[in-house]
Amino acid sequence: MDVDIIALASVALKPVSDGGITVRQGWYDEKMQKLHVTLWSLGDYDGAHADDDAEVEVASVQVNIWSGKDQISLKKRIKKLMKKAGFYYMGGNDELETDTKVFINAMRFMYAQEADKEE
Repeated sequence: MDVDIIALASVALKPVSDGGITVRQGWYDEKMQKLHVTLWSLGDYDGAHADDDAEVEVASVQVNIWSGKDQISLKKRIKKLMKKAGFYYMGGNDELETDTKVFINAMRFMYAQEADKEE
């Protein structure tokens, strides 16, 4: 699969990182106490088969906002930026980790592109 889902998501969220919010691949970093966004690849697969060949390559990514408070407006902004970049919103979940008091705004997105035809 030629879809680099992390690179595509990073480009889509460049306005967020340009605004001073860290956007990076990986999971929550407890040493990082300020607002940050993480990107996590959820996998990829071939779709829309014809004549035993995949016509479409599909990949999905989870985008998490980690903060000391609920980030509803940032979540809406990220959702808008990702959709503008060609991602499809698959769903989300917001929760507060009661032990650490960290808010997590999680979103999942899918990206599809025409498959490369290999010889």
